[in-house]
Amino acid sequence: MIQNGATARRHAGLESSALLPQAARAHGRAVATIGARLAAVLELAEEEIADIGLAAALHDIGKAAVPRAVLDKPGPLTGREWRLIRRHPGEGERLLRPSFADRPTVLAAVRAHHERWDGAGYPDGLAGAEAPLAARIVAVADAYQAMLETRPYRAPLTPAAALAEIEANARSQFDPDCAAALRVVVRA
Repeated sequence: MIQNGATARRHAGLESSALLPQAARAHGRAVATIGARLAAVLELAEEEIADIGLAAALHDIGKAAVPRAVLDKPGPLTGREWRLIRRHPGEGERLLRPSFADRPTVLAAVRAHHERWDGAGYPDGLAGAEAPLAARIVAVADAYQAMLETRPYRAPLTPAAALAEIEANARSQFDPDCAAALRVVVRA
């Protein structure tokens, strides 16, 4: 992933901050790797690939505003807890804006990474190409990586099972082109 010096310093400072626990930072690094590979398969320009990698690494920084007890809860979330979780993309954009005002792709991808192809996502209910491509790429990378990880509420999936889940939800949850690019990344 290509980064200029100022952006690399900003990224390093934010990622290493105490805003997120180590597991969340490791998740972000993994999502950044997958996101950058997806962007490359989709033949995006180097600067776009770099912005997607940054956005993917920092996509969950807004979870710093969510109580840890909610993030680590092993059972189903209450309505109130879901409302707190659903605020994290907007909170992430707000937290990053002072450092990334010159990188609108990063801000837009962080804000929109939970939008869905069918418009049923959050925070803005964007459908299809209304959501920025960078956000649609981060969404696929994030979901795939999350399925590979142990979570308080479930065991990890195999890479093949996670890919099948992404493909099964293409055209509803995920951009079909991004889902198809994931198959190329996973098979590489």
